[in-house]
Amino acid sequence: MTLPLELQGIFTNKQKSYKIVLILALLTEMQVTGLNVVSLLNLKQRFLSLLQERESNGLIVDQPPEKAGTSWNNMTVSNVQSVFSTPISALSSILDQNKETIGFKEELYENWSDDVLSELYSHAQTELDNYYNQQRLESFSIKEALSEILFTYLTAKRETFAGHRLGNLVRQQIPTEIRKLPFIHPELKIIGSVGQGNWATIPWIAIMDKRITETTRIGEYLVYLFAEDMRSVYLTFLQGVTIPIETKGKPAAYQYFKQKVQEIRSVLPLEGMVKDDAIYLTSGGLGQDYQVSTVAYYRYDLEHLPDDEQLILDLNNAVTNYNEYVNKVLNQNEEPEQMISFNYTISHLYAGQGILKYLHDHGLNAISLDELISNQGSVLLSGDDVKHPKERVRHLGRALQDLGLLSINENQFSLTDLGQEYANHFNENKWVLSDTQIKLVRNQLNNTEEQTPLTRSINKAIEICKELGSFTLDQFAPKFIDALGMLQTWGEVTQKQRSIFMLNWLEILKFVSKSGQQYTYTDWEETPLVDSLTVIERVATIKNFIASKGFMYPDHWIENFFLSLKAKPFVILAGVSGTGKTKLVKLFGEAVGATASNGQFSLIPVRPDWSDPSDLLGYKDLSGVFRPGKLTEVLVEASKPSNQHKPYFICLDEMNLARVEHYFSDLLSVLETQEWDNHRILTTPLIHRDSLQNESDKQVYGNLHLPDNVYIVGTVNMDETTHPFSKKVLDRANTIEFNYIDLGQYPTGEGMPASEGAAVPPNSLLRSEYLQLVDVYRDYKQLTEETTELLVKINGILEQIHSHVGFRIRDAVCFYMIYNDRFALLSKEAAFDMQLLQKILPRIQGSNSSVKKALLQLMQVAQDLSLPITEYMEDASKLYLSPETLVASKYPQSARKIAFMLRRLEEDGFTSYWLS
Repeated sequence: MTLPLELQGIFTNKQKSYKIVLILALLTEMQVTGLNVVSLLNLKQRFLSLLQERESNGLIVDQPPEKAGTSWNNMTVSNVQSVFSTPISALSSILDQNKETIGFKEELYENWSDDVLSELYSHAQTELDNYYNQQRLESFSIKEALSEILFTYLTAKRETFAGHRLGNLVRQQIPTEIRKLPFIHPELKIIGSVGQGNWATIPWIAIMDKRITETTRIGEYLVYLFAEDMRSVYLTFLQGVTIPIETKGKPAAYQYFKQKVQEIRSVLPLEGMVKDDAIYLTSGGLGQDYQVSTVAYYRYDLEHLPDDEQLILDLNNAVTNYNEYVNKVLNQNEEPEQMISFNYTISHLYAGQGILKYLHDHGLNAISLDELISNQGSVLLSGDDVKHPKERVRHLGRALQDLGLLSINENQFSLTDLGQEYANHFNENKWVLSDTQIKLVRNQLNNTEEQTPLTRSINKAIEICKELGSFTLDQFAPKFIDALGMLQTWGEVTQKQRSIFMLNWLEILKFVSKSGQQYTYTDWEETPLVDSLTVIERVATIKNFIASKGFMYPDHWIENFFLSLKAKPFVILAGVSGTGKTKLVKLFGEAVGATASNGQFSLIPVRPDWSDPSDLLGYKDLSGVFRPGKLTEVLVEASKPSNQHKPYFICLDEMNLARVEHYFSDLLSVLETQEWDNHRILTTPLIHRDSLQNESDKQVYGNLHLPDNVYIVGTVNMDETTHPFSKKVLDRANTIEFNYIDLGQYPTGEGMPASEGAAVPPNSLLRSEYLQLVDVYRDYKQLTEETTELLVKINGILEQIHSHVGFRIRDAVCFYMIYNDRFALLSKEAAFDMQLLQKILPRIQGSNSSVKKALLQLMQVAQDLSLPITEYMEDASKLYLSPETLVASKYPQSARKIAFMLRRLEEDGFTSYWLS
């Protein structure tokens, strides 16, 4: 198919690869999440990861700008912004970006067929390959160097040996370029030879670890060997033959080589390499010695030399295996069961999920490697775009085998008993480990009878995390690499890459949690993701508990309070003093397990002299030590991994004694940065690590954010001692009014004490499930559109008095309505009545006729009647003096409030929602 016109030329003008990488990252993120609008933060991470992956594998990649960093692997999401913003700007004709999300322009995306995205991905991948191929033409090429040797060596042998350019290529140029590859560490010695004084029969280029050998005459090393007829070249894992043959004699040396070959093959994966003796260099002499002593090899024929990318990947794999062997040699005095290794280039544990799911879905019989490869679209995370699927499936398979989930025998893959149980518990999204799968892997790590080098390395990493407690990558990496014994073997890039990979694994297995650049060890315990009761049962339990404490609230108040918290974790309770505002927060919290005694309920009295966020969050004293505020102390406690499933309530009592916009400004801003990250809702930091001086403060408070298990409720009175709210505050909260109180209510003594109620619910009961309308629009399209149509009508009224609302309020109202529809707590009319009362009316105040007209038009909406507006502009007393008419309204709560506001306007010349 042909791409739409707007996509055809997007890569025409490019100085770097960034535009192409951005599109590939965006399409991959859309595929993984199933969303057409994705998190900007997650996209930055994927963009950076694509560049880091190429750099880690030694492939050609654009270097980062000098100001951004020296290499991609040394960069983080926070400092990639300067690079990331350039391609976004260049692609602004097809992309829409806001503060938190990014996606293709909606008007374009809706007109594309289902095949457009896959075609665009293929187009971008082709463009990227072409771009890098062009870069290779301008740089050194291993393929061209090997090809030149194969094509010209036989001719060169008839020419003068001394000073020949081919000798310089083998001895100097190729070793120099190989040393530049990021996986080549300082202990590796690289030399090449075409002979000494005369042309050698078999020229070679060797890579030796100086700690076990510095000569090709003995020991183990890697070497490119060129066949005598120059029709092929082999990258081999080889044993030096000269000294063993001289000292042992050829028969005994050959026997030694064969035994050593079997020994090495038994302890190394050597995946992708051929493990036999069918290596043909020459018919006799030294070439035959090489054949006997070869452990494993890649063969490249002159007519079919792979591209540079594959040659570098093969060399990287060979070096990885060689490093593992050297590590075993250097640690050979240790007991075998103590040896650990982590030689996997698997960035996330979930990358193996596709193999396990495919095996589970296709019965109990073993599945061949070829079948898995032919179905790579479902087996591999990146699907059909993986260029070398055989190596990838083998690599993933070996990791799954070491975890005890998979058995591999002669390229036949099958699930173990543990693997079968594991595969019975897939999530709907197979690429996300379920809690049961996590638990099974964690149990396997504790199985001391079936430990492998991989499980021992994971357990060692867990020990290090537990010892560090809270730490950064730079603190973890040296300890982990030292534990592996690879400090001197792996280069800096490889050390960092493998450390990141291990921490990714541990995060998925819930041994650590990550906030910004900070990791924290956690004692994870499996907790229910949903309440044991239905929501309607849980709300009834909460109401019973509150009644048992002798407190009575009007019908549907508890349901409304629940829905308000669910829609947004910030609620304002307004009303006259003594109506039970603070008590509602306290009792509701106790009903879900949050009490003052366990630290999950905190009452923070607001002082009139609070003027900035330091009064709430904390400040640095003259010595630079951070003095946390009460709110910060609660956030630290709530953020601990062991507490993340528990709800925490913060009641800001008398919230408007000081100006909310001043002391609460940071919280108001951070509330709007919520986004999903690994099944948690994260925000930008409230306290930035760089703003702290003391290292211990950085560990505790650095990059502290607002966790998704914290609910802030403010109580307010409106009188001469308090301050009004700005629209910035009102936009972010549901305002529940406590002015209409029935004093003729008496405690019944009925209800159920907390000790006799159901088990304490998890935080998922209250936590928001939607952050953007796109999260839910498809499932609740009709309700969303009905609600939005009503809001559009209301917004037309509010525009006359400059009090109209934006997308933030639209989304919040829709979420409230959708939660209510899901949980069947209120009628649709009652739910919208609450939102009209709590989200729209608090914005209205004034003294002119425009305000009165707007209120009368809103009354028409509330009563679902046509009113004589012109008549009521002169005298609206019929409306507020007829309470029975208000009760019969479609939205009675709102109608009553509008009538009250009209009365205040006519009698006092001014009106506001907040007048009592």
